[in-house]
Amino acid sequence: MDPQDEVYRRILEAGQGYTDADNQAPLYLRTTEEMLEEFKYLGEEKEYEVVVTNTNKISDMCNQISPISPEKCPPHIPGCEQTIKDIAYNKAHELYGDPLPQIVQERLDKELDSIIKNGFSVMYIIAQKLVWKSNEDGYIVGSRGSVGSSFVANMTGITEVNSLPPHYRCPNCKYSDFTDYGYKNGFDLPDKECPKCGHKLDKDGMDIPFETFLGFNRR
Repeated sequence: MDPQDEVYRRILEAGQGYTDADNQAPLYLRTTEEMLEEFKYLGEEKEYEVVVTNTNKISDMCNQISPISPEKCPPHIPGCEQTIKDIAYNKAHELYGDPLPQIVQERLDKELDSIIKNGFSVMYIIAQKLVWKSNEDGYIVGSRGSVGSSFVANMTGITEVNSLPPHYRCPNCKYSDFTDYGYKNGFDLPDKECPKCGHKLDKDGMDIPFETFLGFNRR
């Protein structure tokens, strides 16, 4: 880009064993004014034709292409959209009962709608298959970063992080309590028994918005 950058070419050629690596032409991206100066010996009219007129003529003859498709190009697994929904809802019903609490239903609908519409279902299914297979073979798997903000990822077993607000849920009768008790995560909630069946309640929830995973436009 700049005159001082030519040193990188010398370094690369020296590393490849060229004995004349230091004998470099001053190769860098010149401005129009610098190019006109280089061709000054042709005379004012000819130098302008060579540097400006002809280069623009060649540019106009070229079609603009990109070596990379602007489209998303994920692999395809038939039925992955329905599969991800089935796995997520089956797990949600297992934990929270049927019908689901409104907060659970709304979060699942919101995430699944975004995931499916934006073509991410296959990525979730691939991750789900990898994690389930690894766990089945006895290898501990940990997801990283903002994956933990996806409740669908939690319901499909990709992550153990439950991104819903801190809450209680009963593993016995499926009772749930999403009352805000002032705790930042569910693990800090005090122990409590289910008011319906007397079973000790599970404590869960980290309160992480889905937007931190796929962005505010979820794409």
